[in-house]
Amino acid sequence: MAVSEAGPVAENPADRRNARLYLTGLGCSVIGSMALSLVAGIWVKSLTGSSTQAGLVSACVYAPALAGPVAGMLADRVNRRNWLIAVNLVSAGTILILLGVRSTHGVWLIFVAMTLYGIEIELIDPAENALFAEILPGPIRRRMNGWKLGIQETGRLVAPLLGAGLFTLIGGGAVAAADAATFLVAAGAVAMLQVRLRPPIARTESWRRELSAGARHIWGVEALRRVVIAATVVMAVSGIGVAAQYSLVSALGRRPAFLGVLTALLGAGSILAALSSGWVLARVGERGLAVAGLVNFGAADALRASGWLPAALLGSVILGFALPWVFLATLNLAQRLTPNRLQGRVSAAVTLALFGPQAPMQVLGALAIGHTSFRVVFLASALIAVALAIWLGWFSRRAGPACRGRGRSRSAGGLRRSGRAGTSAPRSA
Repeated sequence: MAVSEAGPVAENPADRRNARLYLTGLGCSVIGSMALSLVAGIWVKSLTGSSTQAGLVSACVYAPALAGPVAGMLADRVNRRNWLIAVNLVSAGTILILLGVRSTHGVWLIFVAMTLYGIEIELIDPAENALFAEILPGPIRRRMNGWKLGIQETGRLVAPLLGAGLFTLIGGGAVAAADAATFLVAAGAVAMLQVRLRPPIARTESWRRELSAGARHIWGVEALRRVVIAATVVMAVSGIGVAAQYSLVSALGRRPAFLGVLTALLGAGSILAALSSGWVLARVGERGLAVAGLVNFGAADALRASGWLPAALLGSVILGFALPWVFLATLNLAQRLTPNRLQGRVSAAVTLALFGPQAPMQVLGALAIGHTSFRVVFLASALIAVALAIWLGWFSRRAGPACRGRGRSRSAGGLRRSGRAGTSAPRSA
């Protein structure tokens, strides 16, 4: 387990340089990745006229997430910096497959390229999280986690417009070329990071135990286990509420497109939440941040359940502070309480726990809204979130100050692409 030391920590120039490189690579990669994720579906739709085929593009990107534990195990077995450089360079090449798409006959290339894209992002994510937890001290890491999420949320607003605009003006090939360039930028940024070489880790367990090591570590550390459980439940609950948004818009007497207004307000709240998370973390610790996020989720859903326009607008802004704070609390606590040799597998296990249930929960929510009202869904979600906040808050008080996660950790941070929306930037329903 990582060791925490109380007291301020002096930041050295190498740490600040690594942080700047991290944000530079992240800013480029977020725009490229999110733009391409949107454009690939639009491209298929424009060539085939089929919404079904366009929807399958997203499935190609997300399907490799099921292999997250394998990617986490690899991240803990390789030289992470060299691994990230290699995968980013390979990714830049495979994305250029899309330059061969000229007509309907080339649609299959989009599916091949986006499947490879999903695999590559899955290989990158845990290695970047692990490298991030290796090279930056706790105070800088906490700030960078917040800035990272803020950049990702900003990218959600900017990238779709940029990608759609480029596609309309000069075609999908231009977006693919631009995204390939961001992989090169990310590879270059990683290559310039100052990282201490760590000795290779000898394999001492069976591959099954290695795959499950991340989950076993989370379960074995009570403080981490409780936060991950609370985060997993509230993320699943948020998935159930996705379909209820459309009923809310109808109850407000607005057209379905009005959901874009609510989503924009939520995005603004998420950006503010991400940028303020470091300040809040320094004062209340990871569990305090998680509890605050759960309370915000409960308050926001209670406001949305009213069906009153001003309350729904306010609730959307407050909701922007909910899942980002819960997610960042979980991420920071996992990085702090995990030894370096397990960072990749714990990162993969946390990602799978938080985002794996989203698809089935959204299906469940779509079925539920056909038999009940949005008010019932939102009020039930609010009660669950508040119950989780009370449970987690009670544990924090019982555990005492030592369990609240202040001070510096010896484990620290890397350079993460945000290839799939939601993987590192959760969006409340």
